[in-house]
Amino acid sequence: MDEIRWLERLRILENKCRNCQRDAFEALEKNDNIPNETQCSYLQQAADLEFEMSEITKGAEKEHHIREKNRLDIKIKEIRSEIDGVSPKKQNNTVKKPVSESGSAMRNDGSVSASKTKEEDELDKLSQKWFKEAPKHSFENVSGMAKLKNKLKMCLDDSKATELSDYLGIPRLNSYFFVGPPGCGKTFIIEAFAHELMEENYKFISILGSDIISRYVGAAEKSVTRLFEEADKNAPCIVFIDEIDSLCKNRSLPNLPEYAANITTSFLTGYNRIHSNDSQIIFIAATNYPNRVDVAMLDRAEIVRVPLPDKEAREAAFRKHFEKKVVLQGNFTFGEMAEKTPMYNYRDIERLTTAIKRSIFREVLDLCKDSKTAVQILSEGKFRLNRSRFNEILGKFKPSPKETILRDLRRWEREVLSEKQFDDVDIERLYDSNDSVSDKKETVIPAETTDNQEIQVNTKPAYPLKENYTLNPDGTAEILFSGADLTGDIQVCISGCYLKAENCVEYYRAVYSPEPEEKDAEVFVIGEKGYIGDFHIGFTPPTSDNSASDI
Repeated sequence: MDEIRWLERLRILENKCRNCQRDAFEALEKNDNIPNETQCSYLQQAADLEFEMSEITKGAEKEHHIREKNRLDIKIKEIRSEIDGVSPKKQNNTVKKPVSESGSAMRNDGSVSASKTKEEDELDKLSQKWFKEAPKHSFENVSGMAKLKNKLKMCLDDSKATELSDYLGIPRLNSYFFVGPPGCGKTFIIEAFAHELMEENYKFISILGSDIISRYVGAAEKSVTRLFEEADKNAPCIVFIDEIDSLCKNRSLPNLPEYAANITTSFLTGYNRIHSNDSQIIFIAATNYPNRVDVAMLDRAEIVRVPLPDKEAREAAFRKHFEKKVVLQGNFTFGEMAEKTPMYNYRDIERLTTAIKRSIFREVLDLCKDSKTAVQILSEGKFRLNRSRFNEILGKFKPSPKETILRDLRRWEREVLSEKQFDDVDIERLYDSNDSVSDKKETVIPAETTDNQEIQVNTKPAYPLKENYTLNPDGTAEILFSGADLTGDIQVCISGCYLKAENCVEYYRAVYSPEPEEKDAEVFVIGEKGYIGDFHIGFTPPTSDNSASDI
């Protein structure tokens, strides 16, 4: 993350934190200065933001945010104690009603009151919102992701053969942990899976982890417990938790608030409950940030990597956005659009197609002067989208940066997962785009060797000839790389910059100008059919030519 983006993010977080603390103060005033749950919720959000700022800062600034987080944690505990306790003034004016063994209030005649507390009523209403109607799309609407669809279809078929599963002693609970970069279609394919399951009389529970966390301190743990109780009670069902990183935080994270660790413990306890009951539940969690999830949860689920959309999926996405709306001119195809957008996710494609539609909107409206005639011209194909317009807008469009998150995901894979797990899952690596890359492994010999160094044989899809590059006096680095199947036009993507690589016969060359603070970078190699491979390189500042000035 460059300095400008870092400062912008820090500024946004600081503004949000101030707003949360202001809202907490207003909630206290509106309640006649009596501590309340709404106030506690706002302070908890502020503490989360302070924690997030402590993670991206260093030195004295980091220590400041840690102190502020700790201060808010103490304040939250004090408020929570006041809310749960009864003040002396209220004790003098309140007659305690006897309670039954279950904790329910008892009437004067000794019978148990059926009334619930306000908190229980809120929890009932919340749990009702967890149950969703069947999603409208099914596997037929999911393009690409062939291996992942086959895997889920097998799970669907297995869920129907309960007698055989019981006979062999196979657990009824199936748990999956979907990991992948943002915008790669995790939620979409899970909802399609839910659609198929609901035709087999499964119920569908779907929540955002952040929805539960946003509740006041103490209630989040109860909501988590209730979630697994509802799943167990309504089996067979599918439970989908999106943004699980906000609900089951890694307890080894530094400066993690105590309440967040408590929620994680409650989550794992609830999961153990459905596991021990062997309920017929399909549990799916999804995240863009698996390194933030507690390792104990990762041990309980099968890791499934959801890659960026492949060429087939991108082509289907363009078709969905344009078909029956805009006719393509001549031999211009949706497949060509897909070929020109490697490493695009679905959100990038949606933003790009929206920009193209707005361009068409303005030109057709200026041409026809009224909306009805413009629609008629487009629907009849009298005005068509051509290659020139697409390329012009594509050239000005910048897809969302993915290098940082892809690098973090790959590092997480290397640190947490074993090679055995890679083989068991048999799903493409999360940083692959699934584009058709030949499995042929040719022997490639790097062209550049020095000091009679022994020539190494390498069959990787893409690899650097050097891992560290000393910058030229003008601040540029000449990145030299080769690979097993590098042919035709090759591009590289470095820190969001797309550069054309020069074909030097036995290797490729790309010239890149890193930012002053950029010490290393991930290089993504892209061919005519999409993603090929990636590698990591480092940068060294240029050495001074003036030896007299060197110390």
